[in-house]
Amino acid sequence: MPSITVVGSVNRDLVLSVEGLPHPGETVLARHFAEGAGGKGANQAVAAARLGSRVRLVARVGADAADLLTALAAEGVDVTEVRTDRGHPTGLAAVVVDGEGENTIVVNPGANAALGVEDLPERLVRSLGEVVLVQNEIAPEVVDLVVLRTREQGGTLVFNPAPARPVDPDVLAAVDVLVPNLGELASLLGAARPAGLTEARELLEHAALPCRAVVVTLGADGALLREDHRPGVVHVPAPHVDAVDTVGAGDTFCGALADSLGRGATLPAAVERAVRAASHAVTGLGAQSSMPYAAQLDAPSLPSAS
Repeated sequence: MPSITVVGSVNRDLVLSVEGLPHPGETVLARHFAEGAGGKGANQAVAAARLGSRVRLVARVGADAADLLTALAAEGVDVTEVRTDRGHPTGLAAVVVDGEGENTIVVNPGANAALGVEDLPERLVRSLGEVVLVQNEIAPEVVDLVVLRTREQGGTLVFNPAPARPVDPDVLAAVDVLVPNLGELASLLGAARPAGLTEARELLEHAALPCRAVVVTLGADGALLREDHRPGVVHVPAPHVDAVDTVGAGDTFCGALADSLGRGATLPAAVERAVRAASHAVTGLGAQSSMPYAAQLDAPSLPSAS
């Protein structure tokens, strides 16, 4: 079983399903409401655990998160390094999903913003694991510490720079696999968001990014891969599915990618499996509830395939 450490956020998700996303100043009625577990760190941990990896989560939650921790533990995620912060509530995400599966999300960081370098003492830093996953829903200094110390210890660092914010070039240089979406890639480069697959491919091919590899998630178009030791950009298409809810698809991708890398897969093979996992995830409602198990991912066809 691959050993994966996820350092990141835990949120309570409030999900409203609507016919169409509201415009500024518009009020719309929800067709359905659901409450569940979320946060990029927790989501990625569950995605990898469902595929069979041994996963440990490092995070902070409020005193109101007992049910979330119980749910994570039930998924096989080790939550012994999740600290309870009685001065902040658990992070909260308000998610609105339309009839086509597209979404808008507003997050109140809560206890996630209080996760500090003191939550990663030396004994923990020395045992981060074979693969380490980190995202931008926590403080920049924590991200920097995790990235740089993982490189020192020879582990594989997968960095999902979401939400987008500036990243120190020295930190990027220590990243093994950078996993942005198109908007995050454009933000890192100070460029306009590409209008389509061809423009995205050209942007990635000429991007001055010092990390060893970049994997750009493209939603229904799959992913793009660039490795520093191979020329050009590879497009990995996604299977055709009927998307219900795209919330958590990127996190499913990252968790599946980490799982495959921990099993010794090549990066191209890991990206192909991650694309398939994310495609599976969008066929159901909810971030974590729709993430596939290994048996589902290895089935001949995905659910709701068109």
